[in-house]
Amino acid sequence: MKVGLVLSGGGARGIAHLGAIQALEEEGLQFDMVSGTSAGALLGALYCYGYTPPEILEKIQKTNFYGFLRPALNWQGLISIEKASDEIKKHIPEDDFSALKKPLFVTATQVNKGKAKVFSKGPLIKPLLASSSIPVLFNPVTIRNKQYVDGGITDNLPIKPLKSKCDKVIAMHCNPIDKDYKVGSWRDLMERSLLIAITINSHRAKNKCDVFIEPPGVSDFKVFDFKSARQIYDVGYKYTRKQIEEKNVLKKFELANV
Repeated sequence: MKVGLVLSGGGARGIAHLGAIQALEEEGLQFDMVSGTSAGALLGALYCYGYTPPEILEKIQKTNFYGFLRPALNWQGLISIEKASDEIKKHIPEDDFSALKKPLFVTATQVNKGKAKVFSKGPLIKPLLASSSIPVLFNPVTIRNKQYVDGGITDNLPIKPLKSKCDKVIAMHCNPIDKDYKVGSWRDLMERSLLIAITINSHRAKNKCDVFIEPPGVSDFKVFDFKSARQIYDVGYKYTRKQIEEKNVLKKFELANV
C-alpha cells in the first residue's frame, strides 16, 4: 500500500507538520511520496532528502531566517527570496529532485497564466523558492522565463499530484482561522486576508484525502514566528497523538500496532 503525504503552506506554522509526522511515524506509518506548497514544500524536501522531523526542527532553530532575506531592488516585491537558496544548499547540496530519497511534488503559482504548476524533476531549489514566494512581500521567482509566486494562492493543499499514485493520502493543513482576530497593522491584515482565502480553498479540497490533520493551536502563531519553532512543533505532535489515541485515525492503514 502506497501512502502519500500532503503538506500545506503556512510559514512558521508549517513546523507543526513535523510534529504530526513524528507522531504518525511512531505508530509505524511510513510515507512513500510527498506533495507540498510553500513551507510544506520546503519541509517536504528536507524530509524526502532523508532528514527526520527532529533533525529538521534542529536545522530550523539554528537558521537566521531574517539574515538571508534582503530588500528587493525593484517594484515586484519588498524582499528578494533568492538569497535563501544558499541556506537550502547547506542541507541539500545537489539541487536536484533526483537527490531525494522519496518523490516530491512542489506546487507554485505561475503568475503569467494564473495557474498552479507542479514541479517534480530537474533543479529543486528554484521551485522551492517559487512555491514560497509570498506575493508583494517577496519577488517572483523566474524559472525558464516564467514567473512564479506562492503555490498556496492556487493550491495550498496539493492533493491532486498524489491521488492517482497512492492508495491512501494524509493531508496536513496549518492555517485554521481563529475567531477572535482584531485588525492590527497592514502586515497583519495582509496575512489574515491571505490565510482566509487559502483556507477556504483548502477546506474544499480536504474531502479528497483519507485523513485530514489541522491542529487548531497553530492559529496562536504568526507566519514568521520562527522563534517559536519548538512550541509549534509540539502543537502538531500533541494534537496528532491525541487524534490517534481518541479517534484511532490510522485504523484504515492496517497497522499492526494501531
